[in-house]
Amino acid sequence: MFEPRASFSLPNAKVGIEYAARIEARNADGQSPIIQDVKLPEGLGLRFDPESGELRGTPLKAGDHRLPLRWSQGPGASYSGECLLIVNPDPRSLWKVVEPPEEAPYPKPHTDHRLLQAEDTCLIAASRRGRSHEHAGSFRDDDYLIELDAENGWSLLIVADGAGSAQFSREGSRLAVTTAGAHLLSNLTGEQGAHLSAILASWDAEPEASAKTLGTAFHYLFHEAANLAIQSIEQEAATRNAQPRDYATTLLAAVVKRQGNSTFIASFWMGDGAIAAYGPRGRVRLMGTPDGGEFAGQTRFLDRAALADQGFAKRIGLGYFQDLTAVLLMTDGVSDPRFETDNGLSDPSRWDALWDELAPILESADPDRALTDWLGFFSPGNHDDRTLALYWAKTKED
Repeated sequence: MFEPRASFSLPNAKVGIEYAARIEARNADGQSPIIQDVKLPEGLGLRFDPESGELRGTPLKAGDHRLPLRWSQGPGASYSGECLLIVNPDPRSLWKVVEPPEEAPYPKPHTDHRLLQAEDTCLIAASRRGRSHEHAGSFRDDDYLIELDAENGWSLLIVADGAGSAQFSREGSRLAVTTAGAHLLSNLTGEQGAHLSAILASWDAEPEASAKTLGTAFHYLFHEAANLAIQSIEQEAATRNAQPRDYATTLLAAVVKRQGNSTFIASFWMGDGAIAAYGPRGRVRLMGTPDGGEFAGQTRFLDRAALADQGFAKRIGLGYFQDLTAVLLMTDGVSDPRFETDNGLSDPSRWDALWDELAPILESADPDRALTDWLGFFSPGNHDDRTLALYWAKTKED
C-alpha cells in the first residue's frame, strides 16, 4: 500500500536557552499535515505540545537529534516521519581551561585581588585571566597596583594590559605597575606628599593657581614614572637577550585625594581601557581618551616614542569634582564588553548600569573576592583578561 510522504523542519536551538518552535510540515500536495506525537530523547529537556504542534523547554544536550514522529492528513490513518533538530552548544562549554607550561618564565597567578580601607576611603582591585588565555594555556597579561597613604590621604591606582602579541607582556605589565607605582608613591608620602596636599588645600580659594601648580607637578611625576617603567622593561629585556617590545604594555594610573566634599584626580592614560570619574548618578567624566588603531584590538603601548611625543601632555588629566561617587580604572577586557565604543564610554546610562552591578559587591562581606568572581561574566566575543581598580569614599553610614 502506498504511504504518503511529508517533510518536517524545526529551527535550531541552543543549549541553556529557552526554546519554543512549531514543527513546520508539508506533504507532497503542499498541504500541512497534523503532527500527532513526537518521540523525544530522554534528558533533552524538551516536550511536545500536540495542540500547538510546538516543542517547548530548555535544551540540555547539544547535537543533531533526529526525532521520530507520527502524523496524519486528517481523521483516519497515521504515518511515521522524522524531523531533525539541531541543538547548538553553549559557547561557554567549548572553552578549555588549560594550565601554562610549568617551565614557562614569568609565572603569574590566574587571579589577584586586594582591598584597602582607611577612615574615609576605600580602594579595591581585582584581575582575572581571560577565557582566551585559559583556552590557550597562557598566563594572565594584565596587572594592577593600589596603594593608600593614610598620613597624607593620597590614593594610587594603576592598571596595565600586556600586549597579547608580545611573548613577555605579562612581565611588562607587572614591571610597569610596580616601578611606576613605587615612584609615584614615594612622591605622595612624606614631605613631598604633604607639599602637594598643601597646594590642594588652597584649590577652593585659588583654583587656577592650584590647578596650574598641580598640573605641572603631576606632569613631571607621571613622565618620570613612565620613564622609570620603560627603563625597568629595557633592563629586563637585556637580561634575556629580548627586545623591549616583547614586554609591551599599556599603563593607566590615577592619583586621588579627598578634599572636603570634593575629590581631586590626577591621571595618566597610555593605551586602551578607561579611567573615569563617576557620579553623582547620571554623570561621568572620562579622564582621557583611549588609544585606538586602524583595526580592532590595536592600541598604543608604553615606549620611548610615547615619552618623546609632543602630545604627551594630553595623556595627563586633572580634575576637581563635587559629590563624586567613585573613580574607576579598567583594562579593555572590561571596557570593551561593557561600553563597546568610545561613544559608549561617554554614555552616563552605561556607567549607571555598571555601578548598579558593582555597588552590591562593594557592600558585601568579602568584596575583593566577589569582584574577582564578577569579572568572570560571559560576553560573546569578549574573552580578554579583565582588571578593574576602584576608589570610593566612605559615607557616614559605611
